Amino acid sequence: MDELDGNVESRVVASKYGKCLSRCDIPMAEDTHDKLIALAGLAGMTKAEYARLIIERHIYGAADQIQRRDPLLG
Repeated sequence: MDELDGNVESRVVASKYGKCLSRCDIPMAEDTHDKLIALAGLAGMTKAEYARLIIERHIYGAADQIQRRDPLLG
């Protein structure tokens, strides 16, 4: 299987947030999927690695921002 088509497992089994044991199947438009694969390739990553990085950056970055804005949530 070709890494560029996203049909291989990620080379990384952990992130700085812990082991990557859970999966997330996300339906998306074909054009979005194609762009995800292209961006992952430009970053030298598999689709899974790149998607995980983007999701983690958003989730953990958003959590930090929410906690700074509303101390009652932190």
